[in-house]
Amino acid sequence: MSSTTSRAYENLSAPATRSAEDGREITERTSLLSSNKTTGNKSKHHNIAGLSAIRFRLICFSIWCGSFLVAFNSTLVSTLLSDIGSDFNASTQVSWLGTSYLLSVCCFTPIYGRLSDLIGRRNAHLIGMFFFTLGTILSALSPSIWYLIGSSAISGIGGGGVQSVSVILMTDLVDLRHRGIYQGYVNILFGLGAASGGPVGGFLSDHFGWRTAFYAQVPLLLITALFIYSFVQLPSPATSLDGNDQVVKPNWKTQLGRIDWLGSLFLALGIGSLLLSMSIKTTTTKSNGSDYKFSDSLIWGLFSTSIILLSIFILIEKYISKEPILPLSLLIRRTPLSIALSSFTMVLGQFSILYNLPLFFTIIQTKSSSNAGLHLLPNSILIGLGSLFVGFQMRKTGKYWFLGLFCSSLTVLTAIGLLFWKKNSPNWLTWFAQAPGGFGYAGVLTTSLVALMTHVIRRDRSETAVATSMSYLFRTVGQVLGVAISAAIVQSVVQKDLEKNIVGPGAHDIIYQIRHSTSSIPKLSPEYRSIAISAYEHGLHSVFIFNFIVSVLTVLFLSMVEEEEMTTNQPAVDNEEEEGED
Repeated sequence: MSSTTSRAYENLSAPATRSAEDGREITERTSLLSSNKTTGNKSKHHNIAGLSAIRFRLICFSIWCGSFLVAFNSTLVSTLLSDIGSDFNASTQVSWLGTSYLLSVCCFTPIYGRLSDLIGRRNAHLIGMFFFTLGTILSALSPSIWYLIGSSAISGIGGGGVQSVSVILMTDLVDLRHRGIYQGYVNILFGLGAASGGPVGGFLSDHFGWRTAFYAQVPLLLITALFIYSFVQLPSPATSLDGNDQVVKPNWKTQLGRIDWLGSLFLALGIGSLLLSMSIKTTTTKSNGSDYKFSDSLIWGLFSTSIILLSIFILIEKYISKEPILPLSLLIRRTPLSIALSSFTMVLGQFSILYNLPLFFTIIQTKSSSNAGLHLLPNSILIGLGSLFVGFQMRKTGKYWFLGLFCSSLTVLTAIGLLFWKKNSPNWLTWFAQAPGGFGYAGVLTTSLVALMTHVIRRDRSETAVATSMSYLFRTVGQVLGVAISAAIVQSVVQKDLEKNIVGPGAHDIIYQIRHSTSSIPKLSPEYRSIAISAYEHGLHSVFIFNFIVSVLTVLFLSMVEEEEMTTNQPAVDNEEEEGED
């Protein structure tokens, strides 16, 4: 690429909106990565975008608010499920609210990486905020449960974009040595959002109705979008030059036409079919009241369809798409492939545990739901600390390979501890066994992201966005499958144990009641209650074995990641410098 072309890539020709003090024209498409005055700096600020300290902080605040609100909404909705189900008289359908959201996140997240390259980071982020806000408004107005499920899917279209574009932005803003620290800040705010969503949602629902919990989010979302529009001047999309080496002004129609819509369609359909097969298997019953089995035509049909559609997607990316949303060249390289696989297995194991630990305390140890929630606090607290710890270590040493292995080994340690959980396990074991896993989980996600960005930036910085979207795709699929597979394991084991030990008249009704209403277990006769608790203990132990296996796989995948030198391709700027404000 010529130097002229390179400069054109960084700075689009667009109507000027203001001028910097050095005379440069500043527009909404001016790149953050353009060089700025650094001569005479005494102290260095670690942002690589040529920004003053105040604008750097405003941009971070803007994009972190979006991440906070996405996390806030996720736990808020889960708190409202009971009230929503009662209001619509549709308790058996409310689980589809979460499923529809995650399906949309999985299907649309990969698009945002390429979209942010073509129309700019800010525009892509605002599109995500638009769909997330629209889905929230429609949720508040929903006249039926299926309308609400559709609204949740619209929120997912935006939520996945807000999350992935935020990560892409931080990679554009912060040098690699500090990237882990800022990811730690993001994880802390994400955790605070998730922790506060449930209590706030429950309070609003109890006093003002569940719709108020959605309405209350709208002003916050609009203010966040306004901050993003006002302060976030993002890297420019790629442009082209005419015959006179003049920049050709892009337009939205041209840029959107470059998106790999065909590949996006088949990826969405393929992932959607896979996740639907697992979700229907674990959350839905037939009209006659029986459960779906893997041998049922609907389940294996969706699974087979998924394989076919994803195979077509791969062929499209390899032979048809000019600008693929998931370049296969990434997945044939050692480090990106290892990180993709480790991201999948790490999240797969983490969510298989998080969604099943409460069952252990409420069913096996017959404790209250609030007590079960308290047992998750060590895990949640250490997630934020884990990110900050590895972030500071990477800044100090410039290394990430050993940190990744160390943190993934902590998840194995937790998996081993969970294997010893029994009905009469001591309190110290149930309180602290899962804690190392929370620290390790955050550490792995942070080190793997830095490793991926280091690998990509050293070769071709233009792959940053699609590489980030790729990692988030694997994480999201792992999240949904972690919940679905673990639920399938528990229900399969419980059903076999119950059918073996409960026989005679009325056995079918008792088994159905135990499997579909765990709150009824304490009301059973002592004989049946003991059988039910033993069955669930066996089922959860099987999930813990599954978690141990995927934790070991995570360590193996991370061991294949290559250690590379962290570099920055832009000079740092003065911490108090105002002349470079963009």
